[in-house]
Amino acid sequence: MKRIYADTGLLVVALIWGATFPAVKLALYFISPLAFNSIRFLLTSILFIPFLNLKEFRAGVIIGTATFFGYLFQTVGLQYTTATNAGFITSTYVVLTPAVAFLLYGEKIKKIDAISVVMTVTGIYFLSGAGELRIGDALMVMCALAFALEIVLISRYSRSLDIMSLAGWQVFSVGVLSLIPAFFTTDRFEINSYVVFALALTGFFATFVAKVLQNRLQAYTESTDAGIILSMEGLFAHIFGVLLMDENLTYLQYGGVLLLIVALSLTAYVKNMKINP
Repeated sequence: MKRIYADTGLLVVALIWGATFPAVKLALYFISPLAFNSIRFLLTSILFIPFLNLKEFRAGVIIGTATFFGYLFQTVGLQYTTATNAGFITSTYVVLTPAVAFLLYGEKIKKIDAISVVMTVTGIYFLSGAGELRIGDALMVMCALAFALEIVLISRYSRSLDIMSLAGWQVFSVGVLSLIPAFFTTDRFEINSYVVFALALTGFFATFVAKVLQNRLQAYTESTDAGIILSMEGLFAHIFGVLLMDENLTYLQYGGVLLLIVALSLTAYVKNMKINP
């Protein structure tokens, strides 16, 4: 029963993450990307104050720098692509993480990981329309790479550190790093119901609540389940994109989505079974 509850809770996390893509895309009509990110993460960092201690500060800043670039590329990219594409391409960080770990630390990459990367690249190509990679989708690829780097760094630094304190410093770092360039790039700043809703959804629910749930629930389920369920944020982004923004995909794009889902599932399976094909 605990595993069922854990999987259900992680599905709620994926749903929340998926809902953020159309919500932020709508908010960006009224507020500039870096201004939005700075407010989002600085406000959210207040919620982590009870968990903070200085031991995790340095690691939190290092990881937070990678996270900053991830959200920079994602938020700017949302202005130029659909919520659906943003959600699916962002979720490919799961597949890209082994490749980043190999490039940075020489960690062994399995053949099936390489196959998953090839499937991911092909899937993104189809999802982007099988033509020249559009600027918004290209920025989402950069976002996925930055989040893959974030995961690699978390794995490296979190083994002997408190995860909530680490997350708090990470969130604070993203807010500060976003605030500085926001002073020079903000060309629209209207606080209305769309912006407030997006800030509440991304700041409180998608960052703080999701982090607490993820940390607590993953102990009661298999990593395969967690990886596959959390990667469903792309599917939920598509559902909300259809419902809220009338987004639709072609058959070719759905083929790309299928390739991405298979690649994500393979990566999660290999991580759990520790097979070495």
